[in-house]
Amino acid sequence: STASFCWSDEKLIELIRSNLNARRLASLFMRPGQKDGTIDGDMCLTTLQLERIWPSLLKLPPINSPQGTYRYEISLILPAFRERGSDIVTKAWRSFDSCRHPERVQVVLVDAGGCTELEEASRKLGGGWGEVKLVKFTDGGGRGPCLNYGANVSDGRIYTFCHADSTLPDDWDVKIMHTLCHMHDDGRTRANSCAFLLGIDTSEAGLNGGPYPPGVKAIETTANIRTQLYSLPYGDQVISLPACVFNYVGGFPDQCLMEDYELVSLLRKRNALLPKFGCNDYKEKLVIIGDGTTLCSPRRWQKFGVLYVTFMNSKLVNLYAGGMTPDDLFSRYYGSFPP
Repeated sequence: STASFCWSDEKLIELIRSNLNARRLASLFMRPGQKDGTIDGDMCLTTLQLERIWPSLLKLPPINSPQGTYRYEISLILPAFRERGSDIVTKAWRSFDSCRHPERVQVVLVDAGGCTELEEASRKLGGGWGEVKLVKFTDGGGRGPCLNYGANVSDGRIYTFCHADSTLPDDWDVKIMHTLCHMHDDGRTRANSCAFLLGIDTSEAGLNGGPYPPGVKAIETTANIRTQLYSLPYGDQVISLPACVFNYVGGFPDQCLMEDYELVSLLRKRNALLPKFGCNDYKEKLVIIGDGTTLCSPRRWQKFGVLYVTFMNSKLVNLYAGGMTPDDLFSRYYGSFPP
C-alpha cells in the first residue's frame, strides 16, 4: 500500500531513474489523467507526489552522462535481413567515403537472418573504421528487438540506425555530432534526436539494372515536406539519438513493425508536452538536418510501383493509429505470421 513507503522526493527520483521500465513510463505517461500508477509493482505513487517530481523525472540525462562508458563517438547500427554481403559492403564503403572521421565510428552489423556472405563483408569493412562488429540476432520479434539488440552491443556515444540498403550524406558523422551535442534556439533547446532528409537512389548503381519507377521523385518531395513540417521522419531517414537518451526512453518498442513510428511519436510527445508539466526552462526537439540527404534503395518501388507502396504505407499507418497491433499489420502486409 502507499502507506508502506515513505520515500522522499529525491529517493523516488533516484529509484525511478535507475529502472529502465520506469524511465520509459515516465516518458510515455505524459498526459493528464495518467499520472497515477504503479511502477514495478512495488512503488505506488500518490498523485500529489508524482506531480511534484514529474519535471525532474522527465529531464533527459546530458549527452556526456557518466552513466555510460563510450569507446566511439558514433555506433552505426546496420540491421540486415535477407541481404547480400556484397551489397552491404558497397553501401557501407560509400558511407565510409562520406564520413569525415571514420576512425571514431563503430559499425555494428546485425545479422537478423537470411543473409549471405556477411562474415566476409565484415572482414572487408574492417579497415578504416574504428571497429566493425558482426553480431547474430536470433531471438525473433522483428525489427524493434533487432535494433535494440544492436544498440545493446554498441559502444558509441551516439546510436545511428541506418538501413542496410541506405547510404549517408557527406560529413554525416560531423553533422550528427554537431546537432546532438550542441544546444539550439540560442541555447534554450536540446536536440533529443535527429534525422536526415530522404532521397531515393535512382543513379545507375542504385537502380541496379532495374527500371526507373515513375513518380519516385514525388515520394521524395512529399516525404520531406512531411518531415520538415511535422518533424516526423521514418526509419529510412537514419534516426540518431544519444545513447543515454535512447536508454532513458527505453529504446524501440519490442514490436515487429512501426517501431520507428512509435519511437518518433514518443519523442514528439515529449517535445509538445514538457511545457504542460512545468518544464518551461527546458525544451527538446527532434531536429531534421536540412543540408544532408540519405539515399535509400528504390527496390521496393521498382518491385511494387509507386502508387501501391504509397497506398500500403498510408494504410498501415492509419490502421496502426486506429489500434491494429503490429503483429496483425505484419500478417496483413507480408501474408505470413510475424517473426
